[in-house]
Amino acid sequence: MDWDDFKYFTAVANTGSVRAAAQQLSVHASTVTRRIDQFEQRLGVHLFNRSPRGLTITPEGAEVIQRVDKIADELADIETQLRGRDERLVGHVRLTLPDVLAQSVLLAELGRFNDDYPGIEIELLVDEQGLDMVRREADIAISPTNNPPDSLIGRPMTRFAVAAYGSNRYIAEHELDVDASSAKWIEAGTPGPVADFARGLREDRYPGSKVYLRCDSAMMQHAAVRAKLGLAILPCVLGDQDSDLTRLRQIEPTPGPMIWLLTHPDLRSAQRVHVLIEFIRGVFSDNNDLLMGVAKV
Repeated sequence: MDWDDFKYFTAVANTGSVRAAAQQLSVHASTVTRRIDQFEQRLGVHLFNRSPRGLTITPEGAEVIQRVDKIADELADIETQLRGRDERLVGHVRLTLPDVLAQSVLLAELGRFNDDYPGIEIELLVDEQGLDMVRREADIAISPTNNPPDSLIGRPMTRFAVAAYGSNRYIAEHELDVDASSAKWIEAGTPGPVADFARGLREDRYPGSKVYLRCDSAMMQHAAVRAKLGLAILPCVLGDQDSDLTRLRQIEPTPGPMIWLLTHPDLRSAQRVHVLIEFIRGVFSDNNDLLMGVAKV
């Protein structure tokens, strides 16, 4: 049995096309096609139906993918349990968090951590929606959420506040310092705890306001505001530190979702994970006033 066959098969099943699977695996499309054909010949069944519209998985293929996922979960459990027993202050830790918290809070402090623990390599996985921690895509998550998964352990650190911001020039040119309901607005397009909270706040304080630009990244929303494309509900830790932006008076800093610090139960005894968690807690505690919008720079 060649486990690479399952890798090629899973890539095609997840992406829905040979070309996309080839890009994901960094190989030629012909290689993917050849491996899938060989895999089907060895199993004696068709895993995909071919048509001009692309590939659709067969019932036999769906059964294979279900079993492969189960095996992958079991292997991930073994890996995580073994890594959790490692008490050395060396190794690799995968940390996922939204880009705004990485750039506004954490990155400036990571040098201190590296000085104290030079043997620990941190991999930052920036993702607005959060990676699948349950499937071990990351070891630690800093996640704004109202409902942390029951399968993970952790604790809330702090809330972070949001407010409405616009560029100084945009607000002056459109006379928005009193009434911003007619302004162009920028907000996230994909639902989520932070996006839903910001959207509800805008609709409540500015009834009838309209969105003209959607982008999920808070950093991109910030850049769009700086480019005078409109107003946005931004985290105060981002908007307050930019002298080119003005916080609108109609929305005072409003606490949003809780920021949770989460990890796997199997990793609680891994010292490299433990020391990073304690470091992160200290950083967020030190920056609590900035996060809550009460220490405007």
